[in-house]
Amino acid sequence: MESTAPAPADQVTDEDVRAWLAATAERIPVRVKEVALDALDGWGADPATGAISPRDGGFFTVEAMEKHATVHGSISHTNYPIIVQPDMGTLGILMKDLGGVPHVLMQAKVEPGNAAGAQLGPTVQATWSNRDREVPYLAYFTDPGDRRIIADVRQSEQGSWFFRKRNRNVIVEVEEDVEVLDGYRWLPLRQVYALLAEGDTVNTSACSVLSCLPFSVLGAAGAATGDAGGDAGAGFRSALLRSCEPGAPARHGTTEILSWLSRARTYGDMNVERIHLKDAGMWHVSEGRLTHRQFQFFEIVGADIDLGGDRWTQPMIRTAADGLVVFLVRNIGGVLHVLVNSVFEGGYVDVAELGPSLQCVPSFYDELPPDAYPRFLKELKEADPAQIHFETKVTDQADIFQAASSRYVIMETDLELEGSGDGYGDFRWVTVGQLAELNRHSHYLNQQSRNLLCCLQSMCVSD
Repeated sequence: MESTAPAPADQVTDEDVRAWLAATAERIPVRVKEVALDALDGWGADPATGAISPRDGGFFTVEAMEKHATVHGSISHTNYPIIVQPDMGTLGILMKDLGGVPHVLMQAKVEPGNAAGAQLGPTVQATWSNRDREVPYLAYFTDPGDRRIIADVRQSEQGSWFFRKRNRNVIVEVEEDVEVLDGYRWLPLRQVYALLAEGDTVNTSACSVLSCLPFSVLGAAGAATGDAGGDAGAGFRSALLRSCEPGAPARHGTTEILSWLSRARTYGDMNVERIHLKDAGMWHVSEGRLTHRQFQFFEIVGADIDLGGDRWTQPMIRTAADGLVVFLVRNIGGVLHVLVNSVFEGGYVDVAELGPSLQCVPSFYDELPPDAYPRFLKELKEADPAQIHFETKVTDQADIFQAASSRYVIMETDLELEGSGDGYGDFRWVTVGQLAELNRHSHYLNQQSRNLLCCLQSMCVSD
């Protein structure tokens, strides 16, 4: 057990954190062996529906979803496997002011799908079904008492993979001493943001929670304020910092953005229903895996997991290739704006959410001509390196995904890229401050946009 008092901020180096994560990964080795789905201990397929579920009824079920959609002029009809996990998750971070420096209590989280050993996770990362087990620090979030609540909002998970799955994202500030258990450390907030840039170091759950932080807290963490040097509009960083300010001049008012998304949700014609897995016609079990008969988008495989001596089996999602997630940004009148897209995914609670400018799997288009690319993939491939202001890798939900990561990119452009007359009616320019304000409420920013907002926050914190 570690001391209740964290080391002073200037004594915790990035190398200390890397060594701590490496030591945790060595202490809790992970072995994942593929097994046939019908060989999973404690799991079974329903003979009537084909659904794969644990016999005790917990964790999650592999079912199927059918989607009929007419969105942005495109008609689609598809069905595919999806994860059904009714449990509401709790993703919580404790925060404490130490000598005027915001610190967060982070966990060295080891999960079976981590591509790079242990990663920084939130203080609590648990589902409601864990309530019968002792989850460290959970009581700070279920019963915070008179402690200050910095953020508390329910957010979606990835709508292509999970059916209406939601997590409570919550940040609680403590003033009293907190016992620091093995596997946890108080870290300066700015250091966590710095480590985000290293890739596969801060997990997606931590990114989601951190994205809920107000910019007033980031200021205390070391973000520059005011003009940041230079005349109005000079420099990317100045434009970014102005974009975070309350009331910064915006291309569209927040009410206008809300109306645009509301219209998309109302008039975007999408019908989604859960169906029997055995009725997902192009999917079948072959060689012990659930796969598509024609394309290798992803597959569901059986996994025999040994996590530091704790053993269990479960299905896991194995993706065909890593993803790409991009925010295009533009300096408009000295204020950085972000291009968001109204994204329709079958697993969302409310039809559509604000997604990134580009969200795809690039390798799927390697053999296709550029005119078949999704919008903005060509621009990214041809971008000058000076346009790329930030990039990192973030591992997808590593309790269910097997070594799946996405490359996250912030790329500057001078193109307009908006307006229904130009075929960009499903895109809007918003300020970073507007994104942060919307993120205080449920189901506006999707998981990928929240991760990118966390990246933008990290760029606001001075070196």
